[in-house]
Amino acid sequence: MTVDQNYLNQYFGNIWHTNSDPCKKNTKSGLQLVDKIGIYETVIDVGCGTNPFKGVILNLTGIDPAFDQADHKCTIDDFVTDKKFDVALCLGSINFGNVVDIERQIQKVVDLLNLNSRIYWRCNPGKNDHPDSGCDQIEFYPWSIEEHIRLSTKFKFKLVECCWEQDGRRIYAEWSRIS
Repeated sequence: MTVDQNYLNQYFGNIWHTNSDPCKKNTKSGLQLVDKIGIYETVIDVGCGTNPFKGVILNLTGIDPAFDQADHKCTIDDFVTDKKFDVALCLGSINFGNVVDIERQIQKVVDLLNLNSRIYWRCNPGKNDHPDSGCDQIEFYPWSIEEHIRLSTKFKFKLVECCWEQDGRRIYAEWSRIS
């Protein structure tokens, strides 16, 4: 199945409603991330949504195809810059399509990063569990801890941490690459 980006934009931009502000949630992929990011590090927030980390994390660039609050309103596939980043936040954004789609998007993120870099993840384990109408039409990639091991190795990153979030619905991971 090919990802229908127009449907995803419509769904996430107009139908889906987050349960809370991720910057206020006490989860590994929420406000706790700020403490892991150095004041001078550059950050790309892939699929930033309403860009809640803007102003909380310095040197942040948010991209999202569905929300006007993004610094750049586009997909990761369409994002173009000469800038390199120290950190990527992929908090619920690289979750759609098949293995080819996921690996292509990860490669794009990796290409945007400096040699010494990190990626922070929140991943859907393939569940169409949003309560919003139309969620059943989305192909969620079946992320797992094993898949993080496979993909972090494939893209030459060390898997620093990988575990289920507190609510047991999503997987949190941290990948690190040091030259």
